[in-house]
Formats: sequence, C-alpha cells, structure tokens
Amino acid sequence: MFSNLSKISILFALLIFASPNFAQIKKENKLLIGRLELSEKNYKSAIEKFNEVIKNQINNYEPYYYRGIAKLELGDHIGAEQDFTEAIKYNSRLVDLFIIRASVRDRLLDHRGAFSDFQEAINIDSTNSDIYLNRSITYNYIQEYENAIADCETALKYGNNKELVYIIRGMSKLGAKQYRDAINDFNIIIKNNPRRANTYVRKATAYYYLESYDSSLTNINHALYLDSKNSYAFFQRAMVYNKTDKNELALSELNNVIELTPSSTSAYYNRASIYAENEEYEKALEDYNKVILLNPKNILAYYNRALIYQQTKKIKAAINDVEKAIGLYPDFVDGYKLRSNLKYQIGDYKGAALDQQTAEIINESKINITDSLKRYEEMNIAKVTSFSGNSTNKNVEEMNNNEIALVKPFFISLLASTKHKRIIDSWNKKNQAFTAYFLLNNNDDDISNERKQKKLAELNSKIENDFRNGELYLKRAITNASLDINDKALLDFNKSLHLDADNYMAYFGKANMLYETISKLEESEIYSIEQVIKDYDKCIELNPQFAYAYFNRAYLKFQNKNYIGAIDDFSEAINLSPTFAEAYLNRALILLILENNEQACTDLSKAGELGLTQGYSLISKYCNK
Repeated sequence: MFSNLSKISILFALLIFASPNFAQIKKENKLLIGRLELSEKNYKSAIEKFNEVIKNQINNYEPYYYRGIAKLELGDHIGAEQDFTEAIKYNSRLVDLFIIRASVRDRLLDHRGAFSDFQEAINIDSTNSDIYLNRSITYNYIQEYENAIADCETALKYGNNKELVYIIRGMSKLGAKQYRDAINDFNIIIKNNPRRANTYVRKATAYYYLESYDSSLTNINHALYLDSKNSYAFFQRAMVYNKTDKNELALSELNNVIELTPSSTSAYYNRASIYAENEEYEKALEDYNKVILLNPKNILAYYNRALIYQQTKKIKAAINDVEKAIGLYPDFVDGYKLRSNLKYQIGDYKGAALDQQTAEIINESKINITDSLKRYEEMNIAKVTSFSGNSTNKNVEEMNNNEIALVKPFFISLLASTKHKRIIDSWNKKNQAFTAYFLLNNNDDDISNERKQKKLAELNSKIENDFRNGELYLKRAITNASLDINDKALLDFNKSLHLDADNYMAYFGKANMLYETISKLEESEIYSIEQVIKDYDKCIELNPQFAYAYFNRAYLKFQNKNYIGAIDDFSEAINLSPTFAEAYLNRALILLILENNEQACTDLSKAGELGLTQGYSLISKYCNK
C-alpha cells in the first residue's frame, strides 16, 4: 500500500542471508549459492540454483521459500504464492511462511485467502507481532479501519515499535475520521524520523479534513522542502487551494502532479472537476477521458463526464456514460436520478419515471446510509490519501511473466537481409538528396559483422574525401552503433548534427543507440530514458509525420509508466500509418494493463488482421469471456 514501505519488504527481516564469510561457501551447496545470489539481487540466477535444489532434494521447504522471494522481486506474485504454498506443505508450523503468503495473496486481491493465512499464523504463535502488523495493512486496504487500528494496538502490545505500525494506525485513523488521533501518530513518527516527507503530507491530510488549511499548507510546504518532487504533497496542496477557492493555484499544483506521475487518475479527475467548474468543458472532457482510459471502472468519471455531455446538449452520450456507471455500481442512486432527468429531456417519460422509482427504492433500502455518490467519493479520496499504487491485476501479472510483451523500438540500418521490407526514403534538405534506410527491430538484425565492417570501411573512405558531409557521419554512426562501437557512434551522431542540425534521422538514430546502451546496462549513470525521449522529441519536432519516432517514444514512455503518454504516441503513430500493426498491438497491451479490455480487444483484432498473429492468441485469452 505504501510506495516505499511495501508489505513484502517487512518480511525480508525474516531472511538471514549471510555471515561475513558467506562468500567462501563451497560451490556444491546450491541452496547457499542461491541465497547468496538472492542477497546480491541476482534473482534469475538465484531461481536457477533453487530449481536445481528442488530437483535433487525432497521434503525441504527452503528452496521453495527462497525461490518465492526471488519471484516476488521479479514481480511474479502468482508464482511466488505457488512456491510459498509448496513450502508450507513441507513446514506447516513456520509462522513466517503464512505471513508472507498472506501478504502475497493480499497483493493478488485474495483477501479471504490472506485472512485465512493470518489466522493460521495466529494459531501457531498468537504473540507474533508481525502477524497483526501485516493483517492491519490488509484491513486498512479494504477500509475496515477499526479492525486495522485494533491490530496495530496488538502489534504494539507484543513489542512491535516499527514506524510502519504508526503509519498504518495513523492512516486507519484518517479513514475512521479520527483526525486528531491520526495527527498524534504522525507526530510520533516525525519525532523519530523528522526527514520523511510523506509523513508531513499525511499529517497535512488530517488537517485538511479538520478544515485547518493553514496548518495543512505548513506541513505540505515542509514536505516539499524535504522532497521537492513529492507528487503527494503537490496533490494535497491542490486540494487545499481548491477548498479555499484558489483554483488557478490548484490547477498549477495538479499540473505538477501529472508531470511527475503521468498516470495519476486522481490528478486528472480533480483537474477535470476544476475545468468543469470554470466551464472549460473541452478540457474537462479530455481529462475525464484520461481517467477512464487509466481506470475504466471509475464510476465518478463516467458520471461527471455525463454531466458535461448534458450541459453541452449531448444527451445520448450522457445516457451512455450513466449506463456504464450504473453497470459498474447497480446501487448508484445518483446515476438513476441523472438518467431519469436525461430520459425526461428526450421525452422518454416512462423510462424517466422508472429510474426515479428505482432511485427511491434503493434509498429506502439504505435509509441509514448517506448519499451514494458521496460515499463513493469518500472511498476514492481515502485511497488517494493512503498513497496506494495501482492495484495488482491479472493482466499485469501476465505482462510481468513475459507471457505478453510489447514490440520493442525500431532502429535504422544501411544494410538488410532479404526478409527486411520496411524502408524509409529520408530527404536531406542540405544535400538535396534521398537516402534509403532500412527499419529493423531488435529481434531481426541478422546482418553479419563482416558486411557491417565492409560498409564501415567504405564510409571511412567517403568521409576522407567529403569531411563536411553530415549525412556521411550519420551513416557511419549508424554502422558503428550496429557493431556496438557506441563511443565512436556518439561522436559521429554529434558531428552529423553539428554539420546538419535539421536532420531528424540523426536524432532518431542517436536516440536508438542511447536506448540500446541503457537497455544493456542494469543501471546507467551516464544516460537516462528522459534524455533519449528528448532526442525523439527533437526528431518529431523536425518531422511531425514520422510515425516510427512516435512508436519508439511511446515504448520509452511506457517504460517510465507514463501510460497516457504512451497511448497518445501509439495513437499518433496509428493516425500517421493506419496499417502500423505493432502500434495497435502495443497500445492494446497497455490497455490490458489498465484493465481496459474492451478497447484493448478492438486493437488486438486490428493487429491480428494486419498480420501479427499473437494478436489473435491474446484475443482468445482476454476477449472471449
């Protein structure tokens, strides 16, 4: 639930990886070697070692346990849960196994299974404080705040004074509207750890609900002093400005949130609300569209978009949105009331009366419950202020397990084999000439190094005779990059741009090479994806019709979890090249991650129609349900 304090990380204290002389262990002990690999974050190698142990040992829970940990680190929650289940078969009295499996099941949204595991752990050792701490996180997530608070109290009773106990208790008190008590818990954390920015933001949230806006701003400002890129702080400051009728300042803060976290549904939603209040309906619609793209189950976005459609006299579109909201939440009183009003506007008086009657029946059955829209909004805000990330879904698990994967970026080459058919005829303004470049994908560069070396020698000779020709340096840069001589390639790209600053292909080729360099390194201190994106930005600025630049930039935005930006770029690539099958496929896969299966399936169908057969295999898995 908390971005920097995940449940699983709590349990790593259960692992004792090595003593000082652990590196000198005998090589034949695969289990210890696997644990060493695990401690050094070589997860795939660790899994291989644990696989060997599992093949050769019977009735040993340890290799399953440690392999499960490695799978967790690789994002394979389903596989991890299966391994912990196997481990429990061989050691059903180890509390830690039940705690960690419960936490994984919680991530998989199997809350019933998680609670069952927590109870099993309590049956084994009812004084183990970690059980109650982890269960409190599950209770907090499903908004059973009183139970979460009680579990935190029990964890404290049994000696668990971890900061996370106070965070969960404070957040649960926020959810239970015990704002003063929540502030007390956040103050305890601040006393012991005064430099954690998120604690001040949470404290600011409590003051926000108490309508103590000055105190809220004081805490937000201090959070931003500690962490100038804290998106939660910007979001909470936007909420304060909105409440104090400073909408322009609120919009500025929400823009900051979106710049830092481009997939923030709450930022788009709240910005849309302000635009709607300012009667900037087109901007509001654009933001509600993004909310729905990111979260197609958000009934508030459908409802509020319907209100804008109603305001702009698009009644059929409004009714369609309200019906989607009601389909997601059949007890949505406000939805029935709005649909009743819309039906009345188009003369469907019988339908209007029926919807009004349905709303009244639901209200009567829930006399002691507040307005449905208000309750739903409160739940939504509670999730926002808990700083939770995107919930795990099965589509993401499939992506993490490499069962589905995006088509990688294209790069340019001067050489090609007979199977390569994509060619760009690039017009060079300075030389007044066309150059033919082949477009290849990472999976199909089957050109021999001998041919590349021969081409390099040819270009060296040409440059000796024409050393001010930027196009020649570009060609040599591309050839050097294909041979992984990246330092010389970068010099040539820069030389080419120095001689011909308007050559968009030089920016494209340079971006391709830099991305390949980054992707081959686990961590690059020299280059970043943001730098590569800037080169694609420049390429697109010089040639806005170049579909492959949008495609490649979209892939990088996806890697940065900027799903909206990635979808926009894949859409532009499709707009420029309507038969771009890979763009349809990649857009579909991102939509699957966002659980927007309806739109994803349309794209998968188009990708399959255009020749990408994996589109059809995915349709059978995700669309025919």
